[in-house]
Amino acid sequence: MLKYLLAATLLASPALAADTVILNARIHTMAGKGAAADGGRVAQGLCITNGRITAVGSAPLARACIRPGTRVIDAGGRLVLPGLIDSHMHPVMGSFGESGIDFAAADTPEKLATALAALKAANPGSGPIYARGWQNHLFGPHGPLASGLDAVFGDRIVIIESVDGHSSWYSSAALRAGGVTAATADPVPGNSFWERDAAGNPTGTAREGADADVMPRLISRRTADYRAALLRWLPRAAESGLTGVFDASMTAPTESAAHDMVAGLASSGQLSLRLFLSTFDRGQSDDPVARLVRLKQTHSVGLLRPTAVKLFGDGVPEAHTAYLLAPYRDRPDFRGVPIMTNAWLDARITAAEKAGIPVHVHAIGGAAVRQVLDAVARARFAGLTSQRHAIAHMDLVDPTDVPRFAKLNVVAQTSIQWATRDPSYDNIGSFVGADLMEAAYPVKSLIASGAVQSFGTDWPAAAYLSTWKPLTQIEVAVTRRLPGRRDLPARNPAQALSVAQAVRALTFGSAYQLGVERELGSLEVGKRADLILLDRDIFRIDPSTIAAGRSLLTMVDGRVVWDAR
Repeated sequence: MLKYLLAATLLASPALAADTVILNARIHTMAGKGAAADGGRVAQGLCITNGRITAVGSAPLARACIRPGTRVIDAGGRLVLPGLIDSHMHPVMGSFGESGIDFAAADTPEKLATALAALKAANPGSGPIYARGWQNHLFGPHGPLASGLDAVFGDRIVIIESVDGHSSWYSSAALRAGGVTAATADPVPGNSFWERDAAGNPTGTAREGADADVMPRLISRRTADYRAALLRWLPRAAESGLTGVFDASMTAPTESAAHDMVAGLASSGQLSLRLFLSTFDRGQSDDPVARLVRLKQTHSVGLLRPTAVKLFGDGVPEAHTAYLLAPYRDRPDFRGVPIMTNAWLDARITAAEKAGIPVHVHAIGGAAVRQVLDAVARARFAGLTSQRHAIAHMDLVDPTDVPRFAKLNVVAQTSIQWATRDPSYDNIGSFVGADLMEAAYPVKSLIASGAVQSFGTDWPAAAYLSTWKPLTQIEVAVTRRLPGRRDLPARNPAQALSVAQAVRALTFGSAYQLGVERELGSLEVGKRADLILLDRDIFRIDPSTIAAGRSLLTMVDGRVVWDAR
């Protein structure tokens, strides 16, 4: 420890008077060769000038930055970390979808009945109702039935999205109003479709994008409502320790409206975290790469940075839309259907590489993960090597594919809070096999192979635990259990990380994925002053209490955006 303190003292000498000085802190800089093992150099003080770090090291070094007018923050001996960056989330849609009723917590039939009754009470009258969050494990492989909503809401339009965001539950009135009948064609049979009875009649569950043209006609969504919801959520994000988020597709209610909305917030100084934008692929006739290029030209303002193109390789195993290497256990002749052909995927990656843009691909099943890795390998062989593409979630990675991430410079992006034995564990395991479920999320093996690992919650989507909070991700990465549940068996504990490894995935790992590791991801001289002061030292406490923590002070670009002190 002493050698780190001595080294930190020599990091820089303050050449300028600082705007802000942090003293009496335990600063894990996440810098240097030891960052992945122990959190990097540990310093006591830090100086900030014009939004950048100008000195970090010993207390005397930091005190030398103080001049009249300098704001001095006494950390009280608490832990300071680089700001935490979520590498895959949907904050615009997530904040809008909060109805005040936590369907994700309704994990038993009794709790679901109570949540549905509460939703009805909160929405008097006869107008359409939208909510989200029902748990897949409460229903069979064909999803919930319209009759379940009819029994509570009667002849009323009700649409509730699943907790993973890949399925929607329709009432009979909603099916009728949307014109969904036995004659309605499925957009992509086997992937994007309506669940049906033996006669072909829709039963009430839409999978993937089957209802993409239906829901917007039934549920009114105004950009102003999305804006208000996001502004309500931003202080909660700052308190959780978030200073940056990659939004892996946003609508408000359209993609362009969402981009314009957040640009307005950035221009007016109302955005309190860094928002990395994407464009999402709408099909073979779409050109998301061209849209991202235009977005970089028009929406690079303040804390906004257009970054990547979002692609979809497959769906989710709960809906049998994940693309697997082996057949589903309950459907031995079916492995799922890839959303993109190889030619389609190759065209997207080639166009993105030539435009200087990475792709960010949702791939959960092992076959989808391999399809993306193969496509990147073909691009590398063709001489296209400049971009850091990412595979998102990658739950079911085959062991033979683990070393390929580092070899191909593909970032392993994981929603690590799903790596528990939660109620979805047995449900999904009955579809894909318990052995595959236990081996899911091989993050330690990926890191050991040399891959860059990043963490992102995918909020509001989830297999079970829906959260935006980064400390929850850190706790689960370390314990492989639901937060605070020491009574539960760990899920594949051989893949558990150290606290430093988990923090690195939410700092340097995310910054690397987003191409900003020279600006963010560690607390070093010259970097942006994005940092948090936590209410507990997560390196020293019982790991099962990490998720209960919060940030007492959050800074973005040297500006205090949250102060609970």
